[in-house]
Formats: sequence, C-alpha cells, structure tokens
Amino acid sequence: MRHRQSPRIRSSSRGLVLVVAASASACAGFPDKAPETSVVIENDYAASASLSPVVYQAYWLNVAFQTPISPGTSSAPQDAIPTSGNTAYVLLAPGWDPTSTSAPTSLIAMQSRADFGVALGDALQIPVNDTTFEGNCAAGSHLTQQQADFLTELVFASAFVGVHYDASTCTTTPNGDAGAP
Repeated sequence: MRHRQSPRIRSSSRGLVLVVAASASACAGFPDKAPETSVVIENDYAASASLSPVVYQAYWLNVAFQTPISPGTSSAPQDAIPTSGNTAYVLLAPGWDPTSTSAPTSLIAMQSRADFGVALGDALQIPVNDTTFEGNCAAGSHLTQQQADFLTELVFASAFVGVHYDASTCTTTPNGDAGAP
C-alpha cells in the first residue's frame, strides 16, 4: 500500500518552495554590500613655496583626518555618511616638515566658506586653498574670534593646549600671556 501525503501537507511544501524562490530572486537584485561613500582632503597649496602649508589636521562632519597632508597631495579616502552639507575645518602648518617628529610651531585655523555635501555612493573631494577656506591671515582672510575659539577650543583642542589663538593675526600666545604686548 502506497502512502499518500495529505493535500494540506503537499500544498504547504509547495508554498514554502515558492516563498524561498521569491526571496532568492528578490535578493538577486541587491548588491553584496552597501554603496561606499567617502571623503578626501586635497591640499591645493603649491609645493614649491618655502612656507607652503601642510594640512596638519582636518575635520568634516564626523570624519577626522589626523595624518598630515603635504602641499599638492591628497589624503587617503575616509568612509563618510551621506549629507546635504557641512562645514569643513583644517589646521595649516606653514613651512612645517610632515616627516618631523616634533609638532608644528605655527598653526592656522581655517573653516570652509561653504558647506560640503556628498550623496550615497559618491566620493567627496574637499580642496583646501584660500578660495574655499577662510582664516589664512597671510592671504588677507580672517575668522572672527568666536569662530577661531570654536576651532581651537573644541574642534582641534588637543593642538592648542596651553595657548590662545588670535584670529586677527593667526598667532598663538601662551595662555598666561594672552593679553601681554
């Protein structure tokens, strides 16, 4: 005597096969991983000048660039999240040798003149120069003291420990001498 499956079991197993097949075909249209979104800092200053600034540090949205970027070069791409636009911040080290083991003696705090945004799956390139950034006193561009305090006390606080940054001259003085001539 042959054993027959009940119609209900047979129909359930066919339904399961259909559900699995539909799931597999739906997933076939999706990529293996999410699109990569990245940001790169480009140091657009010429490498030929004796005091060409190194981008000592940079910060955009939630991405920190801690490796110095020599004039005429770019950072490695960093993972980023899509955004409609955010200000970028940089610290320039004029004439500093990025292979040096000592920290720069002079830093210039700058912020972008406009916000930078990036779409999902795109690569954002942020050019650092005196056209896209403000705050380089040598180029006749100045931040307000409030902007400079934000950069030196919050964004790049570790680079300005024990010193006060003067936005009108782009110089630092030891905290105890902030008002001295």
